[in-house]
Order: sequence, then C-alpha cells, then structure tokens
Amino acid sequence: MRFLIIGVGALGGYYGGMLQKGGADVTFLVRPGRTSQLAARGLTIKTVEDEFTTSIKTVQAGAVGGPYDVVFLACKAFDLDSAIDDFAPALARDGAVLPVLNGINHTSVLSDRLGANRVLGGVNLFSVVRMSDGTINVPGVGSGETLFGELTGERSARCEAIQAAFEAGGVRCAVHDNILAEMWAKFSGFAAVAAFCTLTRARFGDIAKAPAGTAFVVAALDETARITAAEGYQQPVALRNMYIRLAAQPDSDAAPSMLYDMENGRQTEGEHIFGDLVRRADRLAVDAPILRAALCNLQIYEAHRQAHA
Repeated sequence: MRFLIIGVGALGGYYGGMLQKGGADVTFLVRPGRTSQLAARGLTIKTVEDEFTTSIKTVQAGAVGGPYDVVFLACKAFDLDSAIDDFAPALARDGAVLPVLNGINHTSVLSDRLGANRVLGGVNLFSVVRMSDGTINVPGVGSGETLFGELTGERSARCEAIQAAFEAGGVRCAVHDNILAEMWAKFSGFAAVAAFCTLTRARFGDIAKAPAGTAFVVAALDETARITAAEGYQQPVALRNMYIRLAAQPDSDAAPSMLYDMENGRQTEGEHIFGDLVRRADRLAVDAPILRAALCNLQIYEAHRQAHA
C-alpha cells in the first residue's frame, strides 16, 4: 500500500512520519521551500513518549508520480481545490482519499470531484503543532485517538489495511462505523473552542483565569451543539466535557490551530469553519451570535492581513 501525504504541516508531518516509522511506503507532496528544509534537517516528530527524526521522500506539484493507494489529506480547507488538482491524476483507480481537515464540507467537495466511493472520513482527537524549526510536536492535549472509516459505515479491507499501517507506526486509531457522526462531533467542539480563543486572542490558560471564561466556553459549546443537532447529529457529552476541562486549566498554553495561525499572521479557516456553521444556522433558523461574531472578527483580521501583505 502506497501512501501520498499532502503537505508536511502539523498533521501531515505527524501521520506521514508515523506511517514511515512503521515501515509503510510514504511519499510527501510539499512546496519547494519546505523541500529544502526537510532535505537539510529531516522530519522530526516529538511526542510525550518519544522523539525521532527520519529522512523522507518528497515530490512537488506537477511531478507527483503514482499511482498511490491512499492519499492522506491534511491541508487547510482553503487549499482543498488546488490539492485535488495536484493529487487526482496520481490516485489509483481503486484508491482512497483519507482527509482529516477541520470542518465537514470537504467530504462533499471530494465526493463531487473524485466520486463518493473514493472518499473516506477521518478525524483526529488531539493537538499537533508544527514548531518554527519544523519539528512536529504532539503535546498530549486530547484523547490521542484517530478515527476513520467509510462514509457509508460499511467495513472494508482498505480501512483495515490503513489501520494496520497506522498501528505499526504507533498511531492509536480505530475504524469507525459512523465516521460522519464523529466528524460532526469534532466539528462542533473545534468550532466552539476556536471561536472563544480567536475572539479573546487567548489560550486556554488565560480563559481559565477569567471570571467569565467558563460561562463563555459553555455558551459557545451550546451554540455549536444546537446547529449540530439541527443537522441530525449530537454533540457527545464526553467531548463537550473534555473541552470544558481543557479550558479550565489555568496553567495550559494549549490553543486551537486557528489561534496559532492568527498569532503568526497566516490565513485562517474562518470562512470554512465559522462561515459554514453560520450559513447552516441561517438555513436551519438557529441563533448563532457567538459564531457570527467570530466570523466577523476573522473577516476583519483577513482584510487587515491582506492589506499589509
């Protein structure tokens, strides 16, 4: 089974590196600047239990090679269309795409472009950060699990093969028979924490110290839960409680990836996360004042970012 990893950011670097550690045939599609950094330093992954560095095989757009049995897709939502253009010709006829993007709408985009039978669902339930020197850091925030499966819920040989490759590299994972429900659960939790962290420009520890912090966190989770329920899915109590606990730790430096993007002046997924949920809320007649404020906040941030680019 040949894997193509789209990008060597936090998630792509982590999963690709762990797959390679387990002996899988892995190739990374990267930008030219990242290629030179990886050639000089290799790929380093640091977890709470271990740290290792490995050299990797890279290709660039226009010379992707293939065919690949699995394309592991971990790009930002705003890069999805161009990523599909890059890898679609290299995907094996019976190959599969396994995305772990934030949000939910990417499954429809991929299915429309590639065919629904070639698209899996996936979700990671832990934090992964790429440091300034390129190191992939897994700080131990979250459950540590990776869930994936067929969008139809059926069990398949290809999912079992992917699971075996992940486990060989030390990735805690499971094939799930209702992966869409898990994706909606992650979407609702991530959107809530991204909303209160980007609106306050604060990490979990700062929010925990604010007298109104816990109530703000609960209100954001309530809001995303209402939209999720209107779409036919429930926000799990365990996931909800996990986020509340994370935001109640006064010594925590943890934050969602969207805040890291803002802190570093990078483009955010605001339209793909908050924008998508606000549009769904409007269609379903669900009030969403916190998400609407978060969307407006990032629209202003993006306008300023582009003006000063």
